[in-house]
Amino acid sequence: MRDRLAPAIENLVRRCWPGAGVTALTHLAGDFSARRYLRARVAGGSAPPTAVVMVLAGSGLPLSSEELAIFPEPPRELPFLDVHRLLAAIGVPVPAVYATDLDAGVLLLEDAGDLLFWDWARAHPGGAEAAYRRAVDVLARLHTRGTASPDRTSIAFRQRFDARLYRWELEHFQEWGIERGLGRTLDAAARAGLDESFAAMSAELAAADVVLSHRDFHSWNLLVHDDAPVVIDFQDALLAAAEYDLASLLTDRVTPRLVDAALEDRLLDYYAAARGAPGAIDRRRYRLTALHRALKVIGRLHYIAIEKGKPGPLAFLPDVVATAQRYLAQVDLPGTLARDFPRLWPRR
Repeated sequence: MRDRLAPAIENLVRRCWPGAGVTALTHLAGDFSARRYLRARVAGGSAPPTAVVMVLAGSGLPLSSEELAIFPEPPRELPFLDVHRLLAAIGVPVPAVYATDLDAGVLLLEDAGDLLFWDWARAHPGGAEAAYRRAVDVLARLHTRGTASPDRTSIAFRQRFDARLYRWELEHFQEWGIERGLGRTLDAAARAGLDESFAAMSAELAAADVVLSHRDFHSWNLLVHDDAPVVIDFQDALLAAAEYDLASLLTDRVTPRLVDAALEDRLLDYYAAARGAPGAIDRRRYRLTALHRALKVIGRLHYIAIEKGKPGPLAFLPDVVATAQRYLAQVDLPGTLARDFPRLWPRR
């Protein structure tokens, strides 16, 4: 209860459940986010035994939106609340929002527990395939119902994964993954060769049809409550190719340790069947997206380690590099990325 925000949290609890009070506050382990999370133990009134407190940081927009000036004016509503309303309306399972105090920078949310989808899938009695099918079902609902939503007022419909954003993420990889992370200075010829590869990737991926996309739909942004996935960290939702969320779910971090190539193929087929569209997935675009995401994550891991002073996530780096190498071997690209990447990160 020594947290500086304890009085604001206490007021929110009393507002939600008259007669209730906070008996304890404990910090929750976060992922890569700049936000903080607390668990409030609550007693009295009609309150649930616990609630989660989200402590806000910054504008609530991703770094890319800030640097690319995607929104000329700040959003009128917190992106988390905006996208939460959209997802709840289309039946995507998200924690309830009990109350907010935006002046204090805190939101009071339903407590969906601590069980990450990754841990649940590894221990699932029906095996990884049965577990990941549950996540794919949620993703198909997000893509189908979200894209067809008649309410287009959400911030998610005002931004799209276009060539500029794809290119920004690849340049983020170049700056933080290669130049800052490896300490490598690229000469003009090396930059030109990578630029050619990046331009081709960005143009091809940006040409795809789009759906409502979570943008970070992976096993660490899903909790499991009552044996069902619950979606979190959805505030960066936007329009993107369907393959983007699928690549995130099936290839992020160490996921290929559990989802091998054969299972990956079956889950892509399962997604297409769930969408009722056999051609819902373009396999080349999926592989190219998986490569793009792996490069983006390599840059992001180094950015978090160097800029944020949090080296822990670098433990994922060998697996992510292996994913990039795998998909780089499966797609033909102009430029020098295919030649230079193995030189920068040799196979071990």
